[in-house]
Amino acid sequence: YLCTVALAYNIGRRFYGRFSAAVIGFVLATSSGFIAYAHFLTADSPLLFWMLAAFWFAQQITFAPNAWNYGIAGFLTGIATATKYNGLAVGIALVVAHLFVTRHESVRRIILSRQLWIGLVMAPVGFILGCPTALYEPRKFWHDFIYNYTVTPRYGGQPDRTAYLAALGRIREIVGIPGAVLIITLAILSCLRILRRRDLSNAATRGYILSGAVFLLYISKMGAFPRTVTRFVLPAIPFLILMIGPALQTVERRKWCRRCVIALLAPLLIYNCICSYLIGKRFNDDPRLTAQLWMIKNVPDGSIIESSSSSPHWSKLPNFDAREVNLGLAHRRGASEGETTDLRLPHVSGHVELFRKILPEWVQPYAVEKEKNPDEGLFTAAALQKRDPDYISVYSWNYQVPSQTVRRYYGDLFAGKFPYAMVFDAETARVPAWIYPRKIDFLAGRITIFQRKN
Repeated sequence: YLCTVALAYNIGRRFYGRFSAAVIGFVLATSSGFIAYAHFLTADSPLLFWMLAAFWFAQQITFAPNAWNYGIAGFLTGIATATKYNGLAVGIALVVAHLFVTRHESVRRIILSRQLWIGLVMAPVGFILGCPTALYEPRKFWHDFIYNYTVTPRYGGQPDRTAYLAALGRIREIVGIPGAVLIITLAILSCLRILRRRDLSNAATRGYILSGAVFLLYISKMGAFPRTVTRFVLPAIPFLILMIGPALQTVERRKWCRRCVIALLAPLLIYNCICSYLIGKRFNDDPRLTAQLWMIKNVPDGSIIESSSSSPHWSKLPNFDAREVNLGLAHRRGASEGETTDLRLPHVSGHVELFRKILPEWVQPYAVEKEKNPDEGLFTAAALQKRDPDYISVYSWNYQVPSQTVRRYYGDLFAGKFPYAMVFDAETARVPAWIYPRKIDFLAGRITIFQRKN
């Protein structure tokens, strides 16, 4: 993430100057929507880095249009795409940069340019190096790709329609409402400045158009998805922030304007820093962490724990000798003497039934394979009596599902109809109305632990 910020600063400095670059860097570094995703071991933060790295070399093309810059820009575009398919959007920067440096040449020379084709060829090379399975398992790769491309936009059962306003609405979850207002205002002022200048040889003009091309292409594609979540929009925001450069460049030339901008930015950056600090606190206050400490302290060796699928993996706790058994799957050995057993119930998402209603028929075999269809017979009083666990751990995601069988099972457990008493119950604290992001993926929930009555 720090490398991403450094790249944004470097890009801004080359296009707009030191003052604009500093503002861009500070806004990107303190926006807590980025901080939230930096906590996850997912592809979202690496994707930001590779997209900005590819963009940095596209920028270099506008200053030094040699084969090296074309090739590396294309190669890093391929790496970004291999990291996450939506990273391909940054490839438009290479094409736009090429148009800048060849705008006085004939259409034939623009299209047949050797440097351009080096960049275009290096993109699939980078993709193959980042995703080598595409070569030795091409059929599986294609099936996975087309399945994800079809399912992801409607994964939650969303109606088949576009969601451009919803996609733009996610900006406030990433940079906050004050930040969104300031960034969009400065981006519009920058656009007016560029239109007034009409000088394609100007570095600031090129920077704005390059950034705008990536941002608009990305949003035009993500907004076409019926389902829009914050992480889908996240990679577009650094390019929106880069679009504020021309307006800041104008401000920099007037001392009193610069002071006004600093006066406006100071409270915004302080607000961002406070929200970023609270991001860490919200992770630290996750009730599942407290539940882990409770387990270590209170569960004796040799116990049997039944856990819903989103409960912590108790076997990974230090000084807690336990093994996992995934119910519904074959398992070989029994528990060793004194070893705790963690019986993991599957998550019954209901996606197979949902996809059968809303997606094309060809998707159904892949849905059965990918989403599975767990045995709901595990969620009955008779099955619980047969398992006879000493403790039951339940996380709220696992009973907030369409399945009536699963909901009835956990409802009876909470209602005291089974011989188990609640011994631990904690829920994620309510988020204050003034902070952002309002929602952090996978964080909000309630965990409850039951113990068998004597």
